Amino acid sequence: MIDIRAILSELGIDYKEAGKNVGAHDINISCPFCGAEMHLGISKLEGKVHCWVCSFEDLDRYPSFLKVLYEVTGLGWDEIKEVLADHGWEQYSYAIKKPDSGLAAKCELPRESRKISSIHRSSKGYSDAVDYLSRRGFDNDVIGWHDLRFASSGNYGGRIIIPICLDFKVVSFTSRDYTGKQKNRYKHAPLYMSSKRIKDLLYNYDSAKSFDHIYILEGPTDVWRMGEDSVAVFRSALSSEQRNLLISLKPKSVTIVFDPMAASRAYEAAESLLPFINKIKVVRLTGEKDVANMTRDEVLIMEDKTSLYKG
Repeated sequence: MIDIRAILSELGIDYKEAGKNVGAHDINISCPFCGAEMHLGISKLEGKVHCWVCSFEDLDRYPSFLKVLYEVTGLGWDEIKEVLADHGWEQYSYAIKKPDSGLAAKCELPRESRKISSIHRSSKGYSDAVDYLSRRGFDNDVIGWHDLRFASSGNYGGRIIIPICLDFKVVSFTSRDYTGKQKNRYKHAPLYMSSKRIKDLLYNYDSAKSFDHIYILEGPTDVWRMGEDSVAVFRSALSSEQRNLLISLKPKSVTIVFDPMAASRAYEAAESLLPFINKIKVVRLTGEKDVANMTRDEVLIMEDKTSLYKG
């Protein structure tokens, strides 16, 4: 039987299961087509979708659950199909490849991307990319530390390119829209341009090795805000591979800080780590703020007021 809740959690999609405009057998997410918050209903029994606001009137055809997930996550079709099949979506089980099939021998960053720290200031798109980072409070130290790039054209045009490293080698990448005009804020690398799957990685893993206490966050911009002692899970539920990477760091303690709508994923992550790490805190954010929109000191104040997670 299909497990819609597990699919959404693994893909890092926030949802609600009760309240206004949530059907008796539905689970709601935000609509990627009209932007209505928590108004797209998904049948937990069949996976059929319906938006209470736009009813998909501007689309050429009624979207499938797969199409909705593609629009929300920015992941490739094969990766989404794999997650669907893992949780009972039998329609795609025949097409699932072996775990490492489709991966490249070496990660290929987009050909159109350029290093922000070395490109000439007059280059097309440079000022827009740098202005976006500056408005968010991310300076040259962040740009250099994370080897950030940008693309002004191609499949990743209008995006900050964010390399993802494992053992100091670039193995994949994600990207962040800097124009404010694209449907998906984040767009991940497809398998054929990656040597490792993003769901098997932790952003900033290599830097975090040096610390006894580690902050587990959702996205790369959260890490840019918090600093070198933090990692990000790319908004997904903590996978077994990510858990194993965290355990390999041998931290004495961790603090998990996810976005307000992702509290359930935060506690699930804490539960999976509890047998291996004695001191765990789960900081609950409220309102619309996430870590990237706060200061490190604000997060630390909330952490200090949070009790240890006991399970």
